[in-house]
Amino acid sequence: MASYEGGCLCGKVRFRVAAAAIDTGYCHCRMCQRNTGAPVVAWTTFPAASFSWTAGSPATYVSSPKVQRQFCVECGSYMVFRNEDSTEVSVNTASLDDPAPFPPRMHIFTESRIAWFRTEDDLPRHVGYGPFQPVGND
Repeated sequence: MASYEGGCLCGKVRFRVAAAAIDTGYCHCRMCQRNTGAPVVAWTTFPAASFSWTAGSPATYVSSPKVQRQFCVECGSYMVFRNEDSTEVSVNTASLDDPAPFPPRMHIFTESRIAWFRTEDDLPRHVGYGPFQPVGND
């Protein structure tokens, strides 16, 4: 069984995912941009039932109806995106101890892409969630 670990910058909050990834991508939405201060966020989605916190307790920010973003209250590292109606959890790929096995496979919310930020790839680009149709809003 696949198992992956990760955590925040200061190391006080840690997590484990005991399943293979469902999908990966880049998110260009304004909430991710503002949440991280970066023009794009790489994410990896896993089954929510396979995810657990192994050290510390993250803080939770409800960024929109039914959507939670979890982060370390000590160092501010953003680690997890959850939609309360979903059976999946999205992990900030860079928060994994080894993000290399999870190259992005698509771009979502490309309508919010910052004009000066460009990626040199041929990955599919989607308006909004693209192939994902979550119940909540982002």
